[in-house]
Amino acid sequence: MWNSIIITNQQRKNEDIKKVINGKNSSIVIKNFLKKEDCQKIIEKISTMNIERDSKKFNHIGPFLMNYITKKEEYFDSAEEANEIFKKIFLNVEDPINKIKTTISKFFPNYEVSETKENNRNYASCTIRRHTNGKSIPLHKDNVSYEGVEYQVSKINKQLSCVLHLQETEKGGNLSIYNKQWEKKLERHREVEFGYNPIVKKNIVVDTIKSEIGDLVIINPNYLHEVKKIQGNSDRVTLGIFFGIEENTKKIFSWA
Repeated sequence: MWNSIIITNQQRKNEDIKKVINGKNSSIVIKNFLKKEDCQKIIEKISTMNIERDSKKFNHIGPFLMNYITKKEEYFDSAEEANEIFKKIFLNVEDPINKIKTTISKFFPNYEVSETKENNRNYASCTIRRHTNGKSIPLHKDNVSYEGVEYQVSKINKQLSCVLHLQETEKGGNLSIYNKQWEKKLERHREVEFGYNPIVKKNIVVDTIKSEIGDLVIINPNYLHEVKKIQGNSDRVTLGIFFGIEENTKKIFSWA
């Protein structure tokens, strides 16, 4: 059934992650993954720091690898700066990056979550995104094996996306995941700016997730997904990390 597996961190089962990878369920939602107080402290910390955003177009802290497909040196320079900023942001709270990595490692007890480096340079540990009133994220997929072939992390078998909700919206901003995997033939429906023409989701079963502050959502990002328009004065603020699963070496890598 195409719906979310809703659990707490203590109710985690290894078979749940397999259901998401294999498309039996749309996602795993771990409720209250990070304490509400810690989420609020992170938002407050960001507001007091004079942080340069990753680009004028995107309200991101930290680089998003897919925006740097042909600019590797720039990506790793930005990642290095961002990782130092993240250390300051998470200084007085439970580190959400380490907590997410620990959770993923428990879903895969026979795998090792390894440090991700390329030419002795670190990937970005996460990306924090702020989406304001009126913004939405078009229908898209995330597939580093197809889009990021210049990077070592593209040499993986499977990919997961983890999104931690640090601040919820008043209305809208929900994640919709469609029971349709991306395949290369969909590229003919690619939009110039980003994502895919809505025609590709016609008559496709969808699961829409209303996330609350502190919730962690885990999806297979090769399934088409979008974020609906945000309404109201409260911004949608999320922390995102990708994980790549390498089956031969039994290793898991993370990046953003």
